[in-house]
Amino acid sequence: MNTQPSSPVHDVSCVDIAALFARVGLTSFGGGLSAWLYREVVTQRGWLDEGEFLGAMTLGQILPGSNVVNLSVYVGYRMRGLPGSVVAVVALLAPPMIVIVLIANAFDTWIQGVAVHAFLEGVAAAAVGMTAAVGVRGARAVKDGRRWPLVVSVAVFVAVGVLRWPLVPVAFVAGTAGVLLSRGTAPDA
Repeated sequence: MNTQPSSPVHDVSCVDIAALFARVGLTSFGGGLSAWLYREVVTQRGWLDEGEFLGAMTLGQILPGSNVVNLSVYVGYRMRGLPGSVVAVVALLAPPMIVIVLIANAFDTWIQGVAVHAFLEGVAAAAVGMTAAVGVRGARAVKDGRRWPLVVSVAVFVAVGVLRWPLVPVAFVAGTAGVLLSRGTAPDA
């Protein structure tokens, strides 16, 4: 049994391999990479025939790791041997990784700005005000003179906003108290 790959269909340089896989890596999000590689490697460039590509894709799916990385290893190896495999994988993974690191670095620099913090504090204050307004309206809407919803709302505000108690336990206690109070004061039907 011959385990050596057949000779390359075309004389493909490592630069050609790097250009293709870098472009695929930089412009791809989510699934569909195998189909894109099929179009590029089989249909447009003729580097592999359909049967060989599908065999390589099947092999890539049963091996551990990412299918597209495994497929890149095969295509690179088929074109230029071990150097082609290394070039294909590095070109597929390194450019998008560099772009993500640069974006994260720019975001980190941007998020440290005083204007951004002031903007976010303003948005948070507006959200707190809107939430409080809805709570007050809801408490006022209670008919038949019951004031306990307003008392529970004020108690939650004081506990979380002034005393800085953790929200989840306070909300649990306030919710339980609200249910118990509503049961005890419900009018008879």
